[in-house]
Amino acid sequence: MNKVVLGAVVFLAILLLFLGAIFLIAGGLDNTGTGGVLVLLGAGLLYYVYRHDKIEAAKPTLVSQTFNVKMDGSGTMTERQLKCKSCGAPILDKDLKVIQGGVMMTCPYCGAMSALEEAPRW
Repeated sequence: MNKVVLGAVVFLAILLLFLGAIFLIAGGLDNTGTGGVLVLLGAGLLYYVYRHDKIEAAKPTLVSQTFNVKMDGSGTMTERQLKCKSCGAPILDKDLKVIQGGVMMTCPYCGAMSALEEAPRW
């Protein structure tokens, strides 16, 4: 349902609640039934709008997005020599171990262990 129509229904419901309250307060015993009916109609309309919004919110929403990715760089890779952080000795492939998802380096000269960390490229 359109938001304007729902707004009009809410306005009508509040108006009916207000008029029903006036009939109940000022009408005496003769208009108690009319005031009660107006209050019930207003409450019913508010409940309808509440349920409509709740049902609309529960419906899945399809979201589509487009990404434009620009890849910069020369496309060449350079080999880098790994060195021990303690003594500066070269680290070979046989000195690398994968432990719990991280790469650990063990220096064959001084025995120091350290994690291999990749520096950010920004």
